[in-house]
Parts: sequence; C-alpha cells; structure tokens
Amino acid sequence: LAAIVADDGTRALARTMMLEAQAIGESLGVRFPIAVDRRIKGAGDVGEHKTSMLQDLERGRPMEIDALVSAVQELGRLTDKPTPTIDAVLALVRRLAVERGCYG
Repeated sequence: LAAIVADDGTRALARTMMLEAQAIGESLGVRFPIAVDRRIKGAGDVGEHKTSMLQDLERGRPMEIDALVSAVQELGRLTDKPTPTIDAVLALVRRLAVERGCYG
C-alpha cells in the first residue's frame, strides 16, 4: 500500500478507480462518510502492507478478482456508470493472473 500511495501514477490510478466505484455506490444509495483522499492517506499510513490479491498472486493462489473488481464493473454496467479505469486495470490484472495460473 505504501508503494502505491507514494507513486504519483499509481496513487492517481487508485484514486480514479475509487471515485468510479464511489459513483456506482452513491447511485445505489450508499453514502461514504470518509472521502477518497482520506482513505488513500489511511492506506499510505498502513505502511508496507501487501494487499490480499498481491499475496495470492505471489503464492500462486486463486485471486479474488471477480469478487473485488469484476463485481464493481458489473454494478457500473447495471447503473449506467462508466468504469473506464476499472475496466483497464481489470483487463491487466486478469491477464497477469491467467499467465501466473491464479485465475480461470
């Protein structure tokens, strides 16, 4: 998490994905009491922590791509909310996971 937050490019990418997901949630009536930028700061404050999907990838285990990312993409389709950043990252993560034997 610290590495993602420390890098301008990956922080911006994560922020955009979070905003896309938040727009979907809000269209479904979900209220987010903590702003995206504050959530990102909190992730950075956690420090050197590996996400569960990264841990799965490194260990060659099935990744929770569908539960964590594909589901958000699907909700975007159902609510007519665009998810261009989520779509791009999902395609890349799926490709990597397939190549490593951790998906499909």
